[in-house]
Amino acid sequence: MRERGFAATAPHGISQRWYNIRMRKLLIATLSAMAAFGVSAETYRNPVLHMDFSDPDVCVGHDGRFYMTASSFGGVPGLPLLASDDLVNWQYVGHALKKHPFHETYADRANPEHGNAVWAPSIRYKADRREYVVYWGDPDRGAYRVSAPAPEGPWSEPRLVVPAKGLIDTCPLYDDDGRVYLVNGWAQSRAGMNSVLTVRELDAGETKAISEPVMVYDGLPDGNFTAEGPKFYKKDGEYWLFFPAGGVEQGWQVAARAKSPFGPYEAKTVLAQGKTDVNGPHQGGWVRRDGRDWFVHFRDKGHYGRIVYLEPMSWPQGEWPVIGNGGEPVAFGDVPGSAPQKPFGGLAVSDEFDSIAPGLQWQFLGKSSDLAAWCTPYGFFRIYSTPYPLGRIRNLWYMPNLMVQRFPSESFVAILKAQVGAKMNGDEAGLVVQGRSYARIGLKYDMEAKAFDVVYVECRDADKDKGEDEPVVLGTIPAKVVAAGARSAKVADVYLRISVAPGRDEKGNIAPECAFAWSSDGEKWNERNGSFLARGGKWIGATFGVYAVCIPHLRVIDRGWIDADYIRVSD
Repeated sequence: MRERGFAATAPHGISQRWYNIRMRKLLIATLSAMAAFGVSAETYRNPVLHMDFSDPDVCVGHDGRFYMTASSFGGVPGLPLLASDDLVNWQYVGHALKKHPFHETYADRANPEHGNAVWAPSIRYKADRREYVVYWGDPDRGAYRVSAPAPEGPWSEPRLVVPAKGLIDTCPLYDDDGRVYLVNGWAQSRAGMNSVLTVRELDAGETKAISEPVMVYDGLPDGNFTAEGPKFYKKDGEYWLFFPAGGVEQGWQVAARAKSPFGPYEAKTVLAQGKTDVNGPHQGGWVRRDGRDWFVHFRDKGHYGRIVYLEPMSWPQGEWPVIGNGGEPVAFGDVPGSAPQKPFGGLAVSDEFDSIAPGLQWQFLGKSSDLAAWCTPYGFFRIYSTPYPLGRIRNLWYMPNLMVQRFPSESFVAILKAQVGAKMNGDEAGLVVQGRSYARIGLKYDMEAKAFDVVYVECRDADKDKGEDEPVVLGTIPAKVVAAGARSAKVADVYLRISVAPGRDEKGNIAPECAFAWSSDGEKWNERNGSFLARGGKWIGATFGVYAVCIPHLRVIDRGWIDADYIRVSD
């Protein structure tokens, strides 16, 4: 990996990973020192968020702050909401979707919707009604809408505004005359077509469509194949669509303008990789504040996910918008009045679990039994074990009760302190790196030995219904017996750690290289030999978090658990 401003190769005898980290910190310190002595320095460095926020969209709210949401697919809660004063440093403020509208029966909730459900949302603030609105497309169900008086909520229950299979990537336009229009793309996998954008009019209450859809743009004649993810705007009497084309990994950004919301639209590429190393600058949103324009978009970074970039933007009078550096992404930028760029983009990634709710960075892969996880006022978060599905191979891909968060940067260390409780043989819980392939380290109760084995487990091609490798026992921790009714509980305290640095997969693509370790006291660490190359999930990057599982039962007699005391993340 080559960092701008210093040599790519570490001196002899020094780890390349730690050399890169130290040089990056030295560069940041140098820029800070330059600023302190009045020397010009860049305010921010791209990416502003090295986290998987796919298909970001932004708006300016009632308080002048920027608000962003992004695709959450099948994760629960969904539609994360972030706030920022400068588009550089962010904080979580909530989620717009507490549960998916199809989570009505236990059978529906039991299977994670990997890669489905919430695609490419848009967020708008309606000042006349002081209302925040989020639309998204569910490829299997249609266009949904939620609203709230504030980004923190409370958010309304989802309303299915346009039922349709294959309809994705929706965005409303609130016109000057009060009329409402909705643009959307189409999913090849469901509709049998893509590269097409359609617009329809909605009723004033945004409850249904009141016109037939009009195909306003077909990207194929222009070479803009896979046109998708449109955002809808109006400026100086003209209607504008911003959308990506060319595919996620190698695509580009297009702007299209027309005199009517129904077209015809004239299109032009306004952002592309060019001579930079930012492949496929992709879907995002335009936002304006204090007379300045910005474009927030993602870049696909493989197994790390879709990370967020910030581009300056200008509108030459009567001309097309200019994004980035003449249509190419910028490495550095300047936002007047912004604070120094914070680690992890300012977002919370560690969690002491001292609140009665887990931090807003966490999601479950799906919605399992309402008794699967509990907040507590005692300084820990409890997750009860869920049995592997009966009749299926052992595979966490099908487990809804994994509590995970995005990888927060290219390199980081995460330590979980927890107490694991068991009631039955085989109860297991710990720390997991989750994706299409996954690895975990945790404690598994051995009834015969009356102890917990420290086990390491891998599963390759989990999304293809492949089973787990045999557990590797790394050590043993004696069980403490706690009286608990007819069946006593067995508990043990443990510290579990993952250390992540950039590596390469078998195809030469960048991939997170994860090293695992465990400790009984938090001081003396036992390293597992070797490392694991993480893989992203379906449309998302790799995640990490907490799991609790047990062997399949015809009925749950007694449940094991994990009490997460804290997860501390450092760079």
